[in-house]
Amino acid sequence: MSFQEIDDVLWKSIEPYLPPQKPHTGRPHADLRKLMNGILYVVTTGCTWKDVPRIYGSKSTVHRFHLYLCEHGTYQKIFNELLNKGYDLKKIDLSHCFIDTKDVPAKKGETSVMMATRK
Repeated sequence: MSFQEIDDVLWKSIEPYLPPQKPHTGRPHADLRKLMNGILYVVTTGCTWKDVPRIYGSKSTVHRFHLYLCEHGTYQKIFNELLNKGYDLKKIDLSHCFIDTKDVPAKKGETSVMMATRK
């Protein structure tokens, strides 16, 4: 899969979930859209953080922003937003779903090992 930067439509959907851009005082702040593109570059290409192209910011800034988004649950909020938009646009169809048997409780009501670790 090749890497594509975030387009304007997608950016409008995820921007409200990102931290507000700080006012310009002193050292210039990194552009949040470029940082998100840097994170997506790493995730899509499978490269290491040190191989992030400089146009997306320094490797440490991109990685630090990724950690911030992880710690604050931002990725889950963005995922839920995009999932809801997919339902609204009728681009997601769950009429053909499958369940993995590891999530089905064991006989006689015993809790399986997998279900015990998820709680």
